[in-house]
Amino acid sequence: MKRSYLRTAIKAALLVPTTATLVSLPAIAQDASADDVEVIQVTGIVSSLKRAMSDKKEALIVSDGIAAEDLGKFPDLNVAESLQRITGVSIDRNGGEGQFVTVRGFGPQFNQVMVNGRQIANENPGREFSFDVIAAEMITGADVYKSTNASLQEGGIGATINISTAKPFDIDGFRIAGSVKGTRESINEKTSPSASFLVSNTFNEDRFGVLFSASHQVRDVTINSIGTAGWRPGITVSNTAGEVLASNIYIPRNVDHISDAQERTRTNASLVLQYAPSDDISITFDGFISEFEVDSQVNDLAAWYEPTRVGRVEIDEETRTATYIDQVGGNAATDFVQSTQNRREVSIEAFGLNVEWDIQENLKANFDISTSTAENDTSDGGTYFTVVGIVNNYQTTLENGRFLTQHDGFSNGSLPSSDLGRAHVYGKSGDKDEDEITELRADFAYTPDSDTFTQMKFGAYMQDREKAIQNFSHTNNISQMFGLFGGYRAPFPEGILQPFTADNFFGGITDTWYTYDAAGIFDFLATDTTIQQANDTTAGVPLGTTAAIIAANNAWAPERLDDFSIISEDVTSLYMDFVFEGEFGDMPWTANVGARYSETKISVDGREQVLSDIIATSDTTLFANVFSGSSPITKGGSYANLLPSFNFKLDLQDDMVLRFSYYDTLTRPTLSQLSPATNFGEPRLQNLTAAGGNPALRPFKSENWDISYEWYFGDASSLTFAYFNKEVEDFITTLRGTETFALGDRATTPGNVCGNCTPDLLPPGAVVSDELQGATEDFFVSRPQNGETATVNGFEVAVTHVWESGFGITANATVVNSNAEVDTSVSQTFALEGLGDSQNLILFYERDAIQARVAYNNRESFLQTLAAGTGEPEFVDTYGQWDASASYDINDNFTVFIEGINLTGEETIKHGRFANQITQILDTGTRYAIGVRANF
Repeated sequence: MKRSYLRTAIKAALLVPTTATLVSLPAIAQDASADDVEVIQVTGIVSSLKRAMSDKKEALIVSDGIAAEDLGKFPDLNVAESLQRITGVSIDRNGGEGQFVTVRGFGPQFNQVMVNGRQIANENPGREFSFDVIAAEMITGADVYKSTNASLQEGGIGATINISTAKPFDIDGFRIAGSVKGTRESINEKTSPSASFLVSNTFNEDRFGVLFSASHQVRDVTINSIGTAGWRPGITVSNTAGEVLASNIYIPRNVDHISDAQERTRTNASLVLQYAPSDDISITFDGFISEFEVDSQVNDLAAWYEPTRVGRVEIDEETRTATYIDQVGGNAATDFVQSTQNRREVSIEAFGLNVEWDIQENLKANFDISTSTAENDTSDGGTYFTVVGIVNNYQTTLENGRFLTQHDGFSNGSLPSSDLGRAHVYGKSGDKDEDEITELRADFAYTPDSDTFTQMKFGAYMQDREKAIQNFSHTNNISQMFGLFGGYRAPFPEGILQPFTADNFFGGITDTWYTYDAAGIFDFLATDTTIQQANDTTAGVPLGTTAAIIAANNAWAPERLDDFSIISEDVTSLYMDFVFEGEFGDMPWTANVGARYSETKISVDGREQVLSDIIATSDTTLFANVFSGSSPITKGGSYANLLPSFNFKLDLQDDMVLRFSYYDTLTRPTLSQLSPATNFGEPRLQNLTAAGGNPALRPFKSENWDISYEWYFGDASSLTFAYFNKEVEDFITTLRGTETFALGDRATTPGNVCGNCTPDLLPPGAVVSDELQGATEDFFVSRPQNGETATVNGFEVAVTHVWESGFGITANATVVNSNAEVDTSVSQTFALEGLGDSQNLILFYERDAIQARVAYNNRESFLQTLAAGTGEPEFVDTYGQWDASASYDINDNFTVFIEGINLTGEETIKHGRFANQITQILDTGTRYAIGVRANF
């Protein structure tokens, strides 16, 4: 990655002298006092509710929050899982764990996530933050700011979410806390360990503090699924004799039985140093690291449906969807087993220095400097995709909203002969996404001597961000040699295919098939002289042709593709914020008015592949792109925004609050969409496609207003209502248009005889199409553009009550509406994804040494993507999950606990345009945990 001098200097300053300075500072002012250092201790369910309610009531803007019940004890096993208990918040899961957050219908890219008030880098190609990289034990609280003021960093149309971690000055003296537990998975019946600890102390009359915390978790999980890459519309199906059985119907592109064995390893560590040289100054240095690895081994039994090989078909007349389809006359091109390894290797580092300074009695300053880096690096070829073709017949039935697919040759205890296996598709690939953020912030708060004008805030903010996106793959020539999309020249040796039975797979369908050592197959194909000669003989080319191609293309080793980009974004913001107070009769009111001005400069550097030719392959319908090096890309752009805000709070009574907010917000475009590089798809006749980005994209902008009512009718009881409205413009959609590309001097032979074929073993004189031999070719190119508008509104209601008996309840519901919802009866180019209602119910008991909680979360059906694999929309069905936990305090220092996640084993179900077009049924199973916590 390109590095700015500012960023490098800041990181060096934070890492080296800051720590040394803080360690030596206590000797300077050992005799000073720190009586005004705030000490916060929160323990138990009710205490955490009280703290969250107090923060909500006193806030000037619309917000909600959650607080840790004790050091190292968050309400749920995952930060995102806890956030979903808040009104308006819903989550997306990965591997059964909450990963991304949606707020008021706006997905992950629309929500600004900060840690201790700072935006930290993420490992994703866009702006979305992955909550699963941070262990819940590292967190003391999280706040969701649904409205905004001028002092709050811009970027979140949905919300701004701030995660807080522990600091030594927030803890009374010496504390040490930790936990160990084992988690049992219901599908593979494996138990995995996890542990965490925290130690904190203050010295020199509480002038200096040190806190260190760490956590480590290993989770072995198996995830079962059955699904399809999409439903193909408008298909005519016929039998092998050519007789048409049905026309203009939907059929599945394929059906996959998938068993995904994952090992998920997460390690977090945090160090915080605090020093107060006087009553007026507090200095905090903090560092955080996260290592998160997911190794996923996928075993897949797959069937590819061909419309000309149908034995029998039944359809639903209303939706024209095939509800039963029998595929006959199988061949190795459409029936196969697959072994795939997917990896996620995330590394995050974040360092910051903060200085709070009471310059005068009525003037306070806060200076903050931070840097963070994130990386997801799978560029070494550890991610692979392999397919072995096996001849077979199969049938799929849709019954009671489920896929019931049977493979004739694969039944429990019976498998087709492994001699039928043939090489099909192979590939090694990877990505390297890097993100680096440097922030500088200066905030001032002035308190005038006035009963009405009570505070003025002003400040400046600078951010320098750089995102590098790189893709790695082996060359296309290698994969085509062994039968890409057909051919099947390479039979496998005896014993390479081994029986495989999926753990606790879905009932009533095939759960036994073949698996194999994919790494061994790569070695076999790349080095065995016999198989290379067999490939040459079948293709009708001279012996040694395959060996020469392997040597010339570095075998299967992935190389960085020539199309990569580095996106730099520099943000400068200034703000002023005013607070006024008064009374309407005997009702106190507070008004906050301000504005934030922000300038954003974007530059994109990188390279893109230069398309020089389109040539024939062994598949007469498929061509191959030929690239001749790459060309540099340098683009830039800028925009500026003024964001006003107004917040009004009226205390109707001591326990009743009425709020109104009006404010403008923005969300900047997804970083990966800013690269102008063009990526070319697989070329076919009359279907030359490509896709690219657009560095001229403008941010999403939203004009918002909220009104809410809050009644705090008990010590830990409340009833709240909220209504919100958002008018959003400049939504980014995909523009599809024709672009012409010059292909240079192309060596071709007139007619339809192969002149300039790929070196993928076509024999001389092979008949191919001559339709792609011009000096230029027109491609159908997709690029993002601004333009759409949408209105999103809805309401939230929540109630919490605690009885003297120790029982309590929390219940809430969110309803979201929009004029940009999807209409399944027509084709659309724009609709809001992620929009859906949600509900929560939590029942708890806390008395003496016993705590218990049962929680239910329900997210109603929503549009996940407008254009899935076949260009059709994909929806996620309504999903409800029950979780429970209980603990017993053995004494003041030790607590034993049990936890259960997804107690009823609910499955995630997705469907296409119509509800009977199932695209995926995902089963992550139930998790049980038992452990012990210690606190001294």
